[in-house]
Amino acid sequence: MAVYDRWHREPEPGDQPCKCGRGRGGKLYPGVHHMQGKRWQVRWRDPATGRQRKRNFELRDGANRNIHADAFDKHIQGTIVARTYTDPRAGEISFQSYAETWRAARTHGEVSAGLMEGRFRNHVYPGAPGSERTPKGGTAIGQHPMAVLAQRPSLVAAWVASLSGPLPAPGSRRLVIGDVSAVFDAALGDGIIVRNPLKSPVDLMPARDSRRAQPYTLAEIEAVAAKLPERFAILAHLGAGSGMREMELAALGTGDIQFLGKRPHIRVERQLRAAGGQLVFAPLKNRKPHDVPLSPELARRLARHLEQFPGREVTLPWHDPRRPREHGRPHTVRLVLARDGGVPMSRWAVQSAWRGAAPAGWNLHRLRHTYASAQLRAGVDIVRVAAAMGDTVDVVVKTYAHLLRDEDGDAALRDAVDAFLAPCAPDVPSEQASGALAQADGG
Repeated sequence: MAVYDRWHREPEPGDQPCKCGRGRGGKLYPGVHHMQGKRWQVRWRDPATGRQRKRNFELRDGANRNIHADAFDKHIQGTIVARTYTDPRAGEISFQSYAETWRAARTHGEVSAGLMEGRFRNHVYPGAPGSERTPKGGTAIGQHPMAVLAQRPSLVAAWVASLSGPLPAPGSRRLVIGDVSAVFDAALGDGIIVRNPLKSPVDLMPARDSRRAQPYTLAEIEAVAAKLPERFAILAHLGAGSGMREMELAALGTGDIQFLGKRPHIRVERQLRAAGGQLVFAPLKNRKPHDVPLSPELARRLARHLEQFPGREVTLPWHDPRRPREHGRPHTVRLVLARDGGVPMSRWAVQSAWRGAAPAGWNLHRLRHTYASAQLRAGVDIVRVAAAMGDTVDVVVKTYAHLLRDEDGDAALRDAVDAFLAPCAPDVPSEQASGALAQADGG
C-alpha cells in the first residue's frame, strides 16, 4: 500500500520529461494518464475480501484524509493494523437509503412500522429533492452520506437542535432520535461507519421528561363528566374505574361487562384502530386480553348509563395480519360508546369529546394513571395491578412507583425492621432466639 503517482512513470530510452517536475529536484516523465483525472492514488488490499482497492486524490500532502492522499493512506494503514477497518465506499450510501433498507428488514408490528415511517419522513428526510429541510421545518440529514455524518457529529447535533421547533416535547424528540441512533448502530455493526455520531463525543439524547404520572382527583373527574355529552359522560368514570386505554374504551362492548356472579369484571380483549383508512377491531396493544375486577360503584354507574343509552351494534373487519384465518372477517360488537347511528368512535372522536369538556392540559390518558393510583395507594399488590391493567410489572413500577402507599417512608422502614427484630429483643431473649443460637453453636 502506498501513494501512487498516476500521471508519471519510470522513463524509457528516448523519453522526454514533462514540465511537472520543475522545481522538485528531479525530472518526471508522462504516463498514459498524464493530466487526466486526479493525480494521486492510494492503493490497499481489503483485509476482509483480499481484493485490491484504490482511491484518487488531487492533493498529496496534508492532514485531511478526505482530500489529501497521504493522510488517507495513513488512516487506512492504521485501521487495518488496529483491525477497525471499514470499506470507505460503503459509507457513501445516504442515510435515507440505508435507513429505508434497515427499516424494511425490521420485524415490528404494522402500527409501529407506520409510526416509525412517519417519524423518518417528517423529521429526518428532506421534504423535496435538493432541500436541506424536512417537511416539518427541521434540518434534514437523510440526504447526507453515512460516513460524512459519522465524521461530522456537528451536522447531527444541528439536526437534534432543530427538532425542538416541530417537536417541543422531549419525549417526542427522544422517539425520533432513538430511531436514528438505531440506524447508526446498525451501520456500525455492518462496518459502514466507525462510530455513532449521536453518542460521540457526547450523548445527544434529550433528558427524559422528569414529570411524573399524576392522577385526577374525584372532583376533577366529576367536573369533566358533567361537561361531557350525556351519551359519553360515562367515559370519565369508566376510564378511572378500569384503567383501560382510550381505544380499549372505544371498543368496549356491553357483552364484555359481567355484572353478576362471584366475580364481576370487565373483559378487555380488543381495541379500535385505523387501518387502511378505515376503523377496524384489532387485538390489544400487547396482545394480552385481561379481566378488570368490576367495583360495585362502577357497576351501578354503568348500569344506569346502559339503561339510558343501550349499546349500539357495530360491525367492522377484524384486523390481525398475524392470523390470516381471522384477518378481515366481519366482527360485530354492541359498543357502549358508539355514536348516533351506530358509528364507532375514532381516536380523534374520543379525544375531541374529552378536550371539549376538560381544561387545557388535562390528558385523557391520566384516567389510566388515576386507576393505578387508586389501586397502589390502597395497598393492592403491584402484580395484581399490572395484570388488571394488561401491562407488565416492570412498566407499572417504572411509571407508578411514586404512587405506592408511603405516608411516612422513614417510619415505614423503621416499622418493618421492628416487626422483624422485636421477637428477639436483647433484654429478654426469646425461646426462638435461644434455640437459634444453640443451633448455630452446634448444640
